[in-house]
Amino acid sequence: MKKFKPIRTHGARARVALVAVLALIMVAGRTASALTINLTFDTDAKYTAAGLSAADITAMKAACAYAAKQFTDRYNDPINVNIMVTSSAGTSDLGSSNTRFDSVADYPTLRNAFAADSKTADDATTVGAGGSLATGPDPITTTHVYVVTRAQAKAVGLRPDDMVNDGTFNFGGGNKWTYDPNNRNVANSFDFIGVAMHEYSEIMGRNSFMGDAGGTGMPTYCAFDLFHYTGAGTRGLNSGPGRSFSFDNGKTLLIAFNDAIANKGSDLQDWAGPAPDSFNAAGPTGEQDDLTPVDLQTMDVLGYDRVTGPTVLANISTRLPVGTGDNVLIAGFIVTGNQNKKVIIRAIGPSLSLPGKLADPVLELHDSSGALLEMNDNWMDSPNKQAIIDSTIPPNNPLESAIVRSVAPGTYTAIERGVGGGTGIGVVEAYDLDTSANSKLANISTRGLVQTGDNVLFAGTIVVGQASQKVIIRALGPSTGVPGAMADPTLELHDGNGALLEANDNWMDSPNKQAIIDSTIPPPNNLESAIVRVLAPGNYTAIVRGVNNTTGIAVVEIYALN
Repeated sequence: MKKFKPIRTHGARARVALVAVLALIMVAGRTASALTINLTFDTDAKYTAAGLSAADITAMKAACAYAAKQFTDRYNDPINVNIMVTSSAGTSDLGSSNTRFDSVADYPTLRNAFAADSKTADDATTVGAGGSLATGPDPITTTHVYVVTRAQAKAVGLRPDDMVNDGTFNFGGGNKWTYDPNNRNVANSFDFIGVAMHEYSEIMGRNSFMGDAGGTGMPTYCAFDLFHYTGAGTRGLNSGPGRSFSFDNGKTLLIAFNDAIANKGSDLQDWAGPAPDSFNAAGPTGEQDDLTPVDLQTMDVLGYDRVTGPTVLANISTRLPVGTGDNVLIAGFIVTGNQNKKVIIRAIGPSLSLPGKLADPVLELHDSSGALLEMNDNWMDSPNKQAIIDSTIPPNNPLESAIVRSVAPGTYTAIERGVGGGTGIGVVEAYDLDTSANSKLANISTRGLVQTGDNVLFAGTIVVGQASQKVIIRALGPSTGVPGAMADPTLELHDGNGALLEANDNWMDSPNKQAIIDSTIPPPNNLESAIVRVLAPGNYTAIVRGVNNTTGIAVVEIYALN
């Protein structure tokens, strides 16, 4: 029997902001130049009382920041979204949001704000003649009021930007969580990052009242209620079955909404599932719930300005046993384009939830000539400590290492070693901190000693953007020319939930042999492996093993082809 996690709920919606706004007072604070999600954390004593250990608290805060980055990487509204993060004891609440709302005078005011904020093709469809927010009479003919969330009001220009709290995210401290962004699909554990993104999105505007009084004394509708349809031109203004999300007036029903009548206590604005998705009403443990393409469209048409730049490999990571000498973890990446690229590179070890992890990693960054550009041992001791914190993804453990640096287009190598010759499983990661720059992480590669079991070579990447990305992934061994090279590597490609998408042993035997040749970079040796595939935006992992559990030094590479 499929085990479902507890229903996510709104919690108590804040009613104080549901009155007409007669005057707006700007709060002293910074003015955002791009979408900024400011997280305020409750006291550690509060989290401890909810059941979290000190290590959990540190990992939870980093996971919250990582979840926020999934939105700030993809949307660029010049506003601050201000969220309080707290926790309650027990397991009755998986995740909930307490959201503040603003009332809107009438439908023309609501629709015109969205029209003025229109930036993308989906926005244009939404407010166009055949869209869900078309000009014309109010689609709801009975007496009612409209509201938007406080954060959403800032996004569409109905409220000036400020630093006042927009909502609170609460999670149940008694649930078994996985906080690690590199290990979100863990048996019997809930994906904390997926839950955090779910609740953030409600505070940002993915919310519904669907006629509930909502503290206003009359039927209340959120902007998102106007995107519920049962068919072309037919709105689904209820909380029951048969509703789907559409921004073209019901002509295209993109995904089914949850039946909140049958599933009492659940939210009507969530997706029905069951395919993994951060916006689902419910789902099992042992599942990674990412933002899907429909989720990204949803936030776009709800008022957030989606980044429309090229699709890129925004983040890369590699996990491998770190040895000594030539068997350290070596990761390379290439920056293409004509502008500098700001990146953070992290060397992870003690925060991994794995046996045999590297206790104290040290990180080096080298240029294409081999010259050492920067080295770090313990990120808290870095002279760029504040820049590492400002990246929103500092390492979870003070013994881990990080470098934030603006690098010119070129080839770079990151090396992870153990302090004092220490060994163990380590992870090296590179994150793109400025996806708007006219440059990108185009190619990534990792070299190390591939063993067996959990000690094989894992390489992960995240495809960010609106379009799919064509890549070639190569697993090299015999052609590396190093002593102890792996004689016959195999290659697997998995999606964010661990599902196998494709496998190859010996690229010449691939059904896509011609596509591999057409890439112009087929592996040099016929015993090496390759996969050419078009990847939708999302998370992916490549795994390199030896045929029949053989071991040796191998290289995995991921190249963007278009």
